[in-house]
Amino acid sequence: MKKLLLLVATLTFTLGMSAVVMADYPETIDENQFKVTWSDEFDGDSLSLWWAPQRGNGQNYGIWEWGNNEKQFYKDQNISVHDGNLDINAKYEPNAGKVGDTTYNFSSGRLWSKDRIHLGYGYTEARIRIPSEQGIWPAFWMLGTNGKNWPANGEIDIMESFNVKTYLQATIHYPSETDTDLYNYYQKIVPNKTEWHTYGCYRDGNDIAFYIDREEYGHATTDDGKTGAYSAKDGYKWINSIWGRKSVLDDDYYLLLNIACGGNLAGGMPSTSLDTHMYVDYVRQYEYVPQPTTAKPTVKPTTKPTVKPTTVSKVAKAKIKKLKNVKKKKLKITLKKIKGAAGYQVRWCDNKKFDGYEEKNVKKAKFTLKGLDKKSTYWVKVRAFKKVNGAKKYGKWSSAKKKKIKK
Repeated sequence: MKKLLLLVATLTFTLGMSAVVMADYPETIDENQFKVTWSDEFDGDSLSLWWAPQRGNGQNYGIWEWGNNEKQFYKDQNISVHDGNLDINAKYEPNAGKVGDTTYNFSSGRLWSKDRIHLGYGYTEARIRIPSEQGIWPAFWMLGTNGKNWPANGEIDIMESFNVKTYLQATIHYPSETDTDLYNYYQKIVPNKTEWHTYGCYRDGNDIAFYIDREEYGHATTDDGKTGAYSAKDGYKWINSIWGRKSVLDDDYYLLLNIACGGNLAGGMPSTSLDTHMYVDYVRQYEYVPQPTTAKPTVKPTTKPTVKPTTVSKVAKAKIKKLKNVKKKKLKITLKKIKGAAGYQVRWCDNKKFDGYEEKNVKKAKFTLKGLDKKSTYWVKVRAFKKVNGAKKYGKWSSAKKKKIKK
């Protein structure tokens, strides 16, 4: 693959842009609608200047065991470039590193692009082949560049995979009013997750959406306080609308790639036979380039159309008719069916402020939410949408209803 040649200087190269003008975020990524503005194709035999390895157990970065009780020691030797791919190797290595009285017996690799390449609005994508083994946690993710401490700087996990589970996950982290961590996550079952896939994130200053193989499976909006548009240090919520304070999820971000071993989310420790690899074919940033949907007629019609052009009517406000707790910690939900709706977006959360909500789209007015926590109370709200030129047009949110999970 041809590498996009860009000069790397001592200054950070930032790819930012104004908000993209479009009806809504794309459900699928059409390469004819996007152009590459930066890429690393890993064509050579060494790392490009866009990346720097991180080393050790996190202590030198002020994050002991990387904030997640991780048990790997990151080393340069575990990172290589060959055969057109970046190769990150995680393995059992007795005495891989020692910090104080703590000895680490697993080594791995971690890269970041901080102060080298920072990304703004657009579509960020990587083609990756991940491993799936006990006790590992491969990831492709981003951290914000606003200079604040986590989570006030924001975090966008484009792809993370835990242990041998069949689902892949994307997560957004952002600060609450008191600068504590709030997050939303989106999961998709991918039975063949160890094969090559593309993982992407689209941002335009209003929407943030996640994709596997260029098909969207998770979405949030960043135009309100619930997704990080304020913090305690900014003062009251209302100054965001008056002064145009934007969400941390709309800031510039730098990239990270790594395999973690053990820790809070890896599902235990790897075995002593661990010797596995994550391969990255490319990492790219794209800019949305609008294309005309129809060709302009070369001949003016001789007669006036007898039928007015089709217009899309207003999307009606959704209504929850029934919310029922059924066996196996499920909520069965029935909506008032809205004529012409292509589907419904549902949000649910264990608090009425919807801090850290989960969200998904459904096609029918009857559906079930699974995997809820017993004895917890959930608040649920929905809105309908219609499709306009391949994008979604939303109606107003319904009133929120709550239900306690008793069985």
